[in-house]
Amino acid sequence: MAHLAVAAEDRTGHDREQSFGGWIDADRDGCNTRMEVLLEEAVEPSAVTGRCTLSGGRWYSW
Repeated sequence: MAHLAVAAEDRTGHDREQSFGGWIDADRDGCNTRMEVLLEEAVEPSAVTGRCTLSGGRWYSW
């Protein structure tokens, strides 16, 4: 049985806006797709204020 190698996370060269820009708010609740996923996948929930401004929270990966 083959095992998956685990390596340290490498975030060099990542530009979120260039790679993933253009998030939409399909349900028009003020949270775009990225924020919806962050809220759904949080290990510890974020506080949500205003038009979906997130603060705090914790996830398995950066």
